[in-house]
Amino acid sequence: MIVFVPTNTPLLAAIQQESSVNQIRSRRTGATMVTVVILLPILFILAAMAINLAYIQVVNTKVQIVTDAAARAAGTAYVETGDETQALAAAQQMASLNPIQSLVVPIEAGDLEYGLSERQSHNQAYTFTPGPDGNAVRLTTNAFANGQGSALQPFFPMFSPSFEIRPQCSATNSQTTLDVAVIVDRSGSMAFAANEASGGGGTPAAAPPGWTYGDPVPPNSRWLDLVASVNGFCDELSYTAKAEKVGLVSYSSSASRDVELTEDYTLINDHNLSISASFSGGMTSVGEGIKKGIDVVTNPSFARPWANNALVLMSDGNHNTGTDPIVAADEAIAKNIPIYTVSFSDEADQTLMQQIADMTGGTHYHAVDAQQLNDAFRNIARRLPSMLTQ
Repeated sequence: MIVFVPTNTPLLAAIQQESSVNQIRSRRTGATMVTVVILLPILFILAAMAINLAYIQVVNTKVQIVTDAAARAAGTAYVETGDETQALAAAQQMASLNPIQSLVVPIEAGDLEYGLSERQSHNQAYTFTPGPDGNAVRLTTNAFANGQGSALQPFFPMFSPSFEIRPQCSATNSQTTLDVAVIVDRSGSMAFAANEASGGGGTPAAAPPGWTYGDPVPPNSRWLDLVASVNGFCDELSYTAKAEKVGLVSYSSSASRDVELTEDYTLINDHNLSISASFSGGMTSVGEGIKKGIDVVTNPSFARPWANNALVLMSDGNHNTGTDPIVAADEAIAKNIPIYTVSFSDEADQTLMQQIADMTGGTHYHAVDAQQLNDAFRNIARRLPSMLTQ
């Protein structure tokens, strides 16, 4: 017997509907797969581009760090020697010590500019002006940016084999505008020569018969060695742009502010010569000398509010009266004033002078003769604070 099933039964309709839904699902799945296949490379490219951009920023930062270090090295060499060749060599050496991807950033002579860096207040930025006899060196990686040497490569170099990373970075190292006080020892021992003992109540070997304190200081004395060295200090400062003002403090049993901050360095020498003409001697109050030095560089009538401050302290003996030098140095620390110290002769308290320099952020030098004393003062003049200003 043959049974006929009507074509419009609910069962047949359900089967047909299910079949239709499956077909739609199949088509959608296929379309999704095609979309995924198409978008996957695009998503990979976008991810690679994002990684490359981040990596380029990292490389730029590294090149800037190298530029900063090289500019600082060049600036230090330039203010110490005044020689552009040595400044370039210092910058190149610093770059060679800090390779990126095993690549040394090339620095050529044309990448360095020399000039004057100034500001008008602590709240203003320094302005660099190219020119001779300045206090600043500006380094810009022009040679590298323009194709000198091998280039840095992106993290994913697949997009273009010719794509290179060659940042142009710049940094300026400036010998900062300074107000500095030179603090000199005029105690009794300074009348003696550097290689003779000052104790025992005797008189200097070079003193004429009948000499006594209050007379002109004897020839070959530590004091005259000091006068020449302070002149050398001022000479070194005068080789740069007139950014430094110098004051003079002298001390023995007490301390005095002899010359307020000035750009006329002849006033410093003139006063030292007046001390030479009538050398009174006395005890050694290092702490009082430091306190008077602080007063000089912070005197609002002469100190410039935008300038940095420093003290240069010299002694040939042992502190034996007045304010404790460490207490006075603490005052300098509170006011962010570094103290550069010079001990002179074997009788000097090198330990104290080293401690004062270390605690305030200065540098200590020891000298046993006139030449070493002169070298110490000149080195301090060349090494007075410098900073990156751009």
